[in-house]
Amino acid sequence: MKSFASKYISVFLSILALSGCLSGQRPPVSISPKLDKRVYQETQLPINVGLYIEPRLRSYVQEAPIKQHEAGAQFYTFPNFVFPFGEPLSLKIEEMSKIIFKKIVVLDNLQNTAYEMSEALDGILTVALKNSDIELYIEQSVWRAIGRHDLSITAAFLDPKQNKIWESDIAVEGKGLDFVTSRVEQEWWMTTGPRFGPAVDDSIQQITYELAQKITTSKEILAYIHKEKR
Repeated sequence: MKSFASKYISVFLSILALSGCLSGQRPPVSISPKLDKRVYQETQLPINVGLYIEPRLRSYVQEAPIKQHEAGAQFYTFPNFVFPFGEPLSLKIEEMSKIIFKKIVVLDNLQNTAYEMSEALDGILTVALKNSDIELYIEQSVWRAIGRHDLSITAAFLDPKQNKIWESDIAVEGKGLDFVTSRVEQEWWMTTGPRFGPAVDDSIQQITYELAQKITTSKEILAYIHKEKR
């Protein structure tokens, strides 16, 4: 039975190769993270903040190969999977910031922090990408695809004159599994390949929550707000 399954999987992967899933170009991986519901439970800080997300993070795209380590399994050449996660991560950081701060304005650069509203900025939050490592595996014998995304960012809170009040590195590990359990899923794999996007969705959801929690509980930021609002 096991021998039959292995032969069937080999045939299946050969079909994938012929269909272009295992060779040639593939479309970018779909990434659609959700904001952790716990963010809405964080205490909102009563300040107006400028949000600066570094350009490298906003446009970050990463490629990752599939690894195959099963002993005795036939090896195939897969094109790299492309993960354009910089934009969705930036959008979730913006969404999170609108929840934990009274008001935010997105800044294109740190040289011009003019706030064209009746209220001035009380501070500036900057976010930069520190590291990203995506690992993808396929276990042919059990029709399982595994994705892992180690993601880290550096965040800092500055006063309006850009003096640093607080800084922190935040690191998370996103995980995702994709199983083939039906004929429909087999056909889906044949045309699009395994779903590795959930691993990145998970890392984005985790890191935005961790960032919100660190900001709202930071002793340095809370002390700064108390001093400025006296």
